[in-house]
Amino acid sequence: MDDMEQYKELFMTEAEEHLQSLNQNMVELENCPEDSERIINMIFRSAHTLKGSARTLGFEHISSLTHHMEDILDYIRDGRIKVNPEIVDLLFKCLDALETMVSEVGDGEDTTSVDVDSLVEIIKSVKNKYLSGEYSEEDFSEDIEITEELVEEESVKNISSNSSSIKLANESTTVFIKENSSASAEKPENLDSVLNQMHESASALLTILDALEYTELKDTLKNIDELATGLLNETVAVTENSLAVLKSALLAMEQIAKVIETGSDPKNDYSELNEKISSTLSETVGESVEDKEIILDHTVFDLEEVSDKLISEINENKKIYHVKAKVVDDCLLKAVRLTMVLSKLKEIGEVILSIPSEAELLSSGSGELDVLVSTDLDEIDISNSVCEMEYVLSAGLELKFKNTSSKEVPNIAKPKTQAKCYSSPGQYKIDIKIDEECLLKAVRAYMVLKDLKEKGNILETEPSESKIQEGNLGGNTVTIYYDTDESEDDIKEIILKTPEITGFSIEPIHQDIEISEQPEKAKSAEGNGSKKQADNSASKKSQTVRVNIEKLDKLMNLVGEVVINRANFTQIATKYDLKELHNAVGRLNMLATELQEEVMGMRMIPVAFVFNRFPRTVRDTAKALSKEIDFEIEGSEIELDRTVLDELAEPLTHLIRNSLDHGIEHSDERIKLGKPEKGILKLIATRERDRVNIVIKDDGKGIDPEAMRKKVVKKGLYSKE
Repeated sequence: MDDMEQYKELFMTEAEEHLQSLNQNMVELENCPEDSERIINMIFRSAHTLKGSARTLGFEHISSLTHHMEDILDYIRDGRIKVNPEIVDLLFKCLDALETMVSEVGDGEDTTSVDVDSLVEIIKSVKNKYLSGEYSEEDFSEDIEITEELVEEESVKNISSNSSSIKLANESTTVFIKENSSASAEKPENLDSVLNQMHESASALLTILDALEYTELKDTLKNIDELATGLLNETVAVTENSLAVLKSALLAMEQIAKVIETGSDPKNDYSELNEKISSTLSETVGESVEDKEIILDHTVFDLEEVSDKLISEINENKKIYHVKAKVVDDCLLKAVRLTMVLSKLKEIGEVILSIPSEAELLSSGSGELDVLVSTDLDEIDISNSVCEMEYVLSAGLELKFKNTSSKEVPNIAKPKTQAKCYSSPGQYKIDIKIDEECLLKAVRAYMVLKDLKEKGNILETEPSESKIQEGNLGGNTVTIYYDTDESEDDIKEIILKTPEITGFSIEPIHQDIEISEQPEKAKSAEGNGSKKQADNSASKKSQTVRVNIEKLDKLMNLVGEVVINRANFTQIATKYDLKELHNAVGRLNMLATELQEEVMGMRMIPVAFVFNRFPRTVRDTAKALSKEIDFEIEGSEIELDRTVLDELAEPLTHLIRNSLDHGIEHSDERIKLGKPEKGILKLIATRERDRVNIVIKDDGKGIDPEAMRKKVVKKGLYSKE
C-alpha cells in the first residue's frame, strides 16, 4: 500500500468519526439551544478538523463546503446569527452532502455527484439574509422585550437617555507615530554565521563561474555577495524586507551551485532578484525616522444612534475608546486583518459601533477601520496581536451630556490614550511543551490559545501571539499568562484537547506581580506534582492507535491456531508424561487463554458506535412525518463485538422507523387519547450474563393482532382458518 492510500484510509476513518460527531451535536443543538455555545464550539472543532484533513489530501470539494459551513458556525458563535430551524436544516443538508462526498472518496471516485457550488450559493444567500437583518424577528421578540425593560430600569437608576443628549467634549485626538521607510526587524541569532558562509561560498563560486564564463550568473552572485557583506558590516539595515531578499538570495545561490555541479544551462532569470538587491542596498542603517501625525476624528460616529448603549456602559463604569486601524498597503487580505482587529477588541470589551460595519467589511475592500469600544481597561493596545498593520491606535472619548430636564449631569472622565491591552497580571502562568517531531508547532500553539480564549483572557504570550500566528514559534515551548475564573483542572482539560502536547505546567501568579517582571521561579512541590500529573495525562491521551479490522481478524485467526497447537502439546505431554513438558504446557495454557481474552476484548466496542447514528435518523423521520418525538438512549456504554454491531445497524434502523411511522401517533391524536403531546421512543441495551439485549420501546398505539391477521390473510400468506 503506497503512502497516499495509507493517508486516504486514515482520512476515511477520521472523517466518519467527525461526521457522526457533527450529526450527534447538531441534533443536540436543535434540542438544547440554551447550551448552544458549548455545542457550537464542538461542532466548529469537528468541521475545522475535517476541512484541514480534506485540504491536506487535495479533496477540495469537501474542504470548500466545510469552509462555508464554518462561516455560518462562526457567525452563530459570535452571536450575529441565531440558531433557528432554517439554519439547522441547512447545516444538516451540508452534512448529508459531506457524507456522500466522503463515501465517494472511499469508493475511489475523483469527482462528486454533489452540486457543491449550488449548496455554497445557498449558504451565502442565507448568511447574507441574516447578517443584513432581512428576516422576521418574531422568534426573538421575547429577548428584545426583556432587554428593553432592563435598559429602561437601569436608565431610571442612573442617567435617563430620554432626558439626556450625548455630546463629544473632544471632537478629535491627534496621535504621533514614528515612521520609517522600512520597518526594522529583530536580528536572527545565527545571521552573522549565515552571512559569513554566504560570503565564503560566493567567493568560491565566483572563481568557478569566471572559468566557465557564466557572465549573467556572475553578476547576480556579485550582488548577493555585496548584500551579505553589507548586512554583515551593518551598512545595510536589517529589516523585514532585507531579510526576505536575503532568503531569495540564498535560494538563488543553491540554484547556481546546482547549475555548476550538473553542468546544465542556467534557466532561471535573476533580473528581478538583482533589482530587489539594488533597492535593499540603499536601505542604510540610521535612516531618518519621522513623526507621522494621525488624527482620530471622533465625529465619524453617530453618537445619538448608540446613545442608549453608551449611557448604559458608562453607568456600569466602563470607559469608551475610539480605536483606529489601518492595514499596510501591500496586504492582500485587508478585510481579514481588520476582522481580526474587531475580534481582538471583542475579547477585551464590547464593540458598540464600527465603520465600516463587520457585515460591510468583506465587501467594502476598505483598508481602514474606526471602532467605538467600551471596556474596563485603563489602556488599549492590540497592535502586537494583529500582523500586517500600519498602525492600531486608540484614544479615550471625553463625553458630556446635555440634560433636557435642566438637571445637571456631570462630565464623564476621559480615559487614558494609547494604552496597553491589559493592566493587571493573570491568575496563571502556563508553560506548554509541544512534541519535538510535530511539523506544525505554531498551529498546535495557536489551537491551545484559541481554546483558552473561550474560557478567559490571554494577557501575554512568549513568543508573542503575532509571531505564533505567523508561524515563527522558534522552538517547541510556549509560555502563556492567563486570566480566568476556571479551575486548574478545567484548564488542564482545555489544553489536553490539542494533540501533540507532550507536557505542561500551570502555576498560579500572585496578583501583585507584574507579568513583564515575572521571575523564573523553581517549581514548588505542588507545581511539580501538577506537572507530573499533566505529563501523565498527556501520555495517556496519546496511547491509542487505530487498527484495521482486517488485522484484528487475522490476529484472531492466529490466536485460534495457537489454541489448537496448545491442545496438541497437552496430548504430547500426557503421552510421554514428562514433568518439564507438563510445566511448559501449563504456562502455555495460561498465556494462550490470556492472549485469547485480550484479542476478544480488542474487538469489543461500545454499542454507542451504532446507537449514536440514530438521533439524526429519528430527527429526520419525525420531521418528515410531522410528529414530535423525545428519543432516549440507555446502556450505550455496553460493549459488543464489532462484527455483531455492524450487522445490527440495518435491522435497528428498520425497527426504529416502524416505531415512528406506525407506532407513535400524531400530536393531535395523542392529546385526544390523554397522552403527552410528544411521543417517547427508547433504545435500550442491557446485559444479562453472557448476553446483550437490545430493546426498542415506544409509548405509541402498539401492534394490533387483529389488524395483522387481516393483513396476512389479504396477502395470501395464511388462510382465515
